[in-house]
Amino acid sequence: MIRSIVVENLRGIKKCVIDDLRDVNIFIGRNGAGKSTILEAIYIASAFANERDELRGVYKLDYVVQRRGGRGKWNTFRDVLWFSKDVDKRIVIELRFSTGNTLRFVLTNTDAPPSTPVWPVVLEVPIDLVYGVGGEIMVYVGRDTSGKLVLWEPDYRAVKKYLNESLYEIFRTELSYLSGVVLLDNRIPITSFESNTWRRVLDKRFDRIVLELIKEEYEPGTESILFKPSGEGFALSLALPNTSIEIDTLGDGARTALLYTSAIAPLEGTGVLIEDPEAHQYPNALVTLMRTVLRLAKERKLQIFITTHSIELINIVKKLAEELGLGMKLYYLERDRSTGIVDVRAVESIDIEILQKLGLDPRVLHII
Repeated sequence: MIRSIVVENLRGIKKCVIDDLRDVNIFIGRNGAGKSTILEAIYIASAFANERDELRGVYKLDYVVQRRGGRGKWNTFRDVLWFSKDVDKRIVIELRFSTGNTLRFVLTNTDAPPSTPVWPVVLEVPIDLVYGVGGEIMVYVGRDTSGKLVLWEPDYRAVKKYLNESLYEIFRTELSYLSGVVLLDNRIPITSFESNTWRRVLDKRFDRIVLELIKEEYEPGTESILFKPSGEGFALSLALPNTSIEIDTLGDGARTALLYTSAIAPLEGTGVLIEDPEAHQYPNALVTLMRTVLRLAKERKLQIFITTHSIELINIVKKLAEELGLGMKLYYLERDRSTGIVDVRAVESIDIEILQKLGLDPRVLHII
């Protein structure tokens, strides 16, 4: 589990520090406060362990650029990720885990393979961890196109041996966590989902969980979820008593719930990043969706990170987390637009209740 995160020079954030992260973490704040950037920071760091976004069938660095308006891929539009587009500064993402280990990732301004042999997300580690020779020198470890750990810009005056693969053993728990991280937003293509995700759902019969969710709230008459011929291929569909409905033709709320639940169900011991899950969900449906998500988090040892503008979602998650015995914390982010420094205020559960009893909304802490 991630216990704290430090982000430097990423998008609108010059620096942000968030401590004491829990099982379920909710980020609120004004538009442009940096909430989604925090999710993207974890997503970018996870590219060190697994550069591919299995849910979308793309490279993570390409996708995070495209999310931010880049009309191309990492190699041509990566500058949109740098604070003030100052690509000479280092983007740093530091994650401290419950194991006590801290992993410090650096996003380098370099082309992704095949132009270069190493992915741009590299890990900064003390040289004694890699070579056991002691000293204060830091070395940078990346992954080549075959997935092997390799040195990135080492200090050759001190480095006299090849990289020791035992580094992976040192950080096995942390890298395993990062390799499974998923980012859930409103940009999940159904075709990629059908080919990349649904197979894993069926392998462990997690489709039963998805079906239960759909029947409970969205399409009560659903009998099963199946593939049916469609055009030149097959489309994932809901089988109803008298017909079948392609997933892609469902309402936004039902489709989103199905995609999110299917993406989460196969995961274990990793992080789930959810951007504005209240979108397209009416209150009862939001309760059903979040109950399923948090139950999976409890059973599968998942850590949840959520951005939201919904006071209803905050109250729903707070109640469900208490019922399930999950630790939950609300963080209010406020970014100084001139400096890019983000102030983070942790809002305790009792504070949420007091604010609402006073008729105040935790989302408007900047004017309280």
